[in-house]
Amino acid sequence: MARTKWLKIRVSDQEIADIKKRTGSHDMSNYVRKLVLDQPIAPPEPKHKKIVHSADPELVRAINRIGININQIAKQTNTGQEVGNAVLIALLELQTTLDKALASSMPDDR
Repeated sequence: MARTKWLKIRVSDQEIADIKKRTGSHDMSNYVRKLVLDQPIAPPEPKHKKIVHSADPELVRAINRIGININQIAKQTNTGQEVGNAVLIALLELQTTLDKALASSMPDDR
């Protein structure tokens, strides 16, 4: 069914805030249309909570510096310059150490 007619209403700031809160993840037009026409409205899908893990700022800075060094090595490699075996071995050891540290710092609730 083509909808060609507009229904315009005026609401206050508080009313629009309340409507948006009730609408949740639904499209506002569909929500209001179903509400006015006494049609069933499916409950909105629950919003998934994003888990934010806290981290030591000094640890984050240290990992950032390591990442910068790794990017410089990657850039050198991508330009065709050779990287010594000692650097590659150090990178593998670093990766292993970081993987272990990350695994031990993550909670088991994932």
